[in-house]
Amino acid sequence: MKESFGVPLWIFRRNESDIINCYNFLTPFVVRATGGTMLNFGYWGEKTINPNEAQIDLCKIVGEFAQFQSAKNIVDIGSGFSAPALYWNSVYKHLNTICLNVNFLQLKRAIGLVKGSKTDNNLINSESNHLALSCVNQSKTNNISVLNGTAKQLPFKDQSIDRVIALESAQHFRPLIQFIQESRRILNYEDGLLILVLPVLTTTTISKFEEIKRLGLLSFTWASEHYEFEFIKSLIKNSGFRIIDIRHIGNNVYRPVADYYAKNRHRIKETLLSEMICSSISQYPKRLLFKLSEHLIYRSALKMKDVSQKGYIDYVLIKAKIS
Repeated sequence: MKESFGVPLWIFRRNESDIINCYNFLTPFVVRATGGTMLNFGYWGEKTINPNEAQIDLCKIVGEFAQFQSAKNIVDIGSGFSAPALYWNSVYKHLNTICLNVNFLQLKRAIGLVKGSKTDNNLINSESNHLALSCVNQSKTNNISVLNGTAKQLPFKDQSIDRVIALESAQHFRPLIQFIQESRRILNYEDGLLILVLPVLTTTTISKFEEIKRLGLLSFTWASEHYEFEFIKSLIKNSGFRIIDIRHIGNNVYRPVADYYAKNRHRIKETLLSEMICSSISQYPKRLLFKLSEHLIYRSALKMKDVSQKGYIDYVLIKAKIS
């Protein structure tokens, strides 16, 4: 029952360890529910039929938005299972992609997915080489590396990276300013780009009471820092960047995700519960914890759709260049 007491703490405290524990608890359910290894909301177009398609489409949009065709060395911060990197490198075969993640368990699975890739040691800061967790064998196709490290201290040499990508991860970074400053340090001054893709609050300078009043349940279950859009823009600009493009895609994220879950909720629950019965976590306390967590996720999804339609939250892509 230790997990039962831990979950509320993960939600309310939201320090780095809490976020790791929260992801480790929820990710197996997300993976089984979607059938894939990507951990983002996805971009839902008119013809999108499932989460996998939406997630791949979001990665496609990010690749185009980040101008990967003219990049060589890119870093994906908070890279999950490195599934986006695998997609990007399949499209942009010239890329040397480094996936950095503080979550060691996710990295262990990522190694299995990208096994055969290699690390470019010319990019990695020798003082931080102890963070390296590269795959053993070399490959001529993937050219993907994985590193265990934090966004607050990026283990790369000055001006060694062409693109810094944070795909649905920067909302967890605290303090965010350290990540942005570190990104500026490692980016190529000539044509390096910082790319943030994340959920944001659209309101500014509101009190915690006002946030709770507007977001309701989501104010507690949305396990991120709840950064305001204007606040993020100000951090970027004050850190020596010039924002060159912003894309708002909230309408293609929140409502369709919630609708998909509501429509397929029964099937997803049955799939997950049937797997639990056949697994070592079929004990009653954990089954009860799953049911309570699933109900909370469902209510949160409905609330997410509601506050998105009211304009309280958005999902943005931000592209910035060193000024």
